[in-house]
Amino acid sequence: MGSNSLATSPLRILFDIVHPAHVHFYKHIISSLEEKGVETTIVAREKDVTLDLLNSYNLPHTSVGRSGQKNMLGQLGELLNRDWQIWKLAKEFKPDIICSRSPAGVQVARLTGAKGIFDTDDGHAAGIHYWAAAPFAHHITTPTCITENCGKKHIKYPGFKQSAYLHPDHFTPNNEIYKLLGLAENEPYFLVRFVAMEASHDRNERGLSMDARHSLIKRLQSHGRVFLTAEGEIPERWRGLQIKIPPHRIHDALAFATILIGDSHTMTAEAAFLGTPSLRLSSFTGRLTCIEELEHRYHLTNSFLPENSEGFFNKLDSWLGDPAAVAEVAAGHHQLLADTKNIADWYVNFLLKSVKTGHS
Repeated sequence: MGSNSLATSPLRILFDIVHPAHVHFYKHIISSLEEKGVETTIVAREKDVTLDLLNSYNLPHTSVGRSGQKNMLGQLGELLNRDWQIWKLAKEFKPDIICSRSPAGVQVARLTGAKGIFDTDDGHAAGIHYWAAAPFAHHITTPTCITENCGKKHIKYPGFKQSAYLHPDHFTPNNEIYKLLGLAENEPYFLVRFVAMEASHDRNERGLSMDARHSLIKRLQSHGRVFLTAEGEIPERWRGLQIKIPPHRIHDALAFATILIGDSHTMTAEAAFLGTPSLRLSSFTGRLTCIEELEHRYHLTNSFLPENSEGFFNKLDSWLGDPAAVAEVAAGHHQLLADTKNIADWYVNFLLKSVKTGHS
C-alpha cells in the first residue's frame, strides 16, 4: 500500500483502526497522503462492519483481533494481544508515525520509536479508554468543541471529526438509496441505531433499555417505515427491520431519513452533518462536549438521560406529530457546514508537519 514517489526515505504512517467510524475518519486522510508519496499501512480490528468497509473502499489491511470481550480482564487481554501483534507489524513496516483512536496504536509507538498521535472527540468522558492512550501519545488531537484541557500534547482542529468524511468536499448523498431500501422516492422513513454498551469506554454506561426499544419501535411503526442498525445480535422479533444495504451506503440512508433515533453518539453527530434531526437516550448526555455543541448551538439533536425516558418519548411524539418542526431542525445544518472546515485536509497537513518535529 502506498507510493514510492518521494525521492528518498518516504514517510511511513501506520493507521490503527478498531471501529467502523475510524475507517470513515481516516479514509480520505490516507488517500490524500498516498497521493503525496507517503507509504501507509492499516492494522484493523474485526468489529461490526469494519473489515467490510475497508474492502468497500479498496483499503488493504491486516486484520488483528476482534471485539466481543465484555469484562475488564478480557478487554485487557485483547489490548495486550493487539499491542503484541501491532508491534510485530510495526517492526517490519518501520513507521515514522502511528495514528490511532484507541490505546494500542500509541502504546506501540512508544515501543518502536514512532510518533504516536491519538485522536479523540470524547476526551475524558471515554474513561479508561482515554487514560490508557493519553500517557503514551506524543500528540492528542481533538475538535475545537472539546473544552477540557488534555495537557501540552493537546492540539485542536477547527471543526468536528465528521467533517473528515461528511464535508461536502467528500460526500454527496445519493438518493438511489430509496431503491435499495425498497421505498418510493422521498417516502418518509426512520433510522434506529442501538449500541451494545460493551466497549471499554462504555463501561457502566446505559442507553435504551429493552422496554424502551420496544416502545420506540412500536411508536415509529405507526408513522412510517423503520430501519434498524444495531451492534450485537438483533432479537428475532426485530430482524425484519434490520437495514440491508452495503455498509458503505449507511450515510446515504442516514442523510435521507426523517429522524435518527437511538443511543449512538457517533451516528448522532453524523446525522447533524447530513441535516437529519436526531433523538438520543444515553447516560453520556451532558458529558460529550461535541454533541452538546451540536445540540445547544446548532439545535440539530436532542439528548436525554435514561432516567428521563418520559422527556425522550414526549419529544419524539411532538416531532412525529409536527413534520414542519422536524424540517426546521434539519435546516440548521447549513450553518454547521458553513462553520466547519474540511478536517481531512487539516489532518494531512498536520501529519506532514509533525514528523519534522522531535518526539516529546
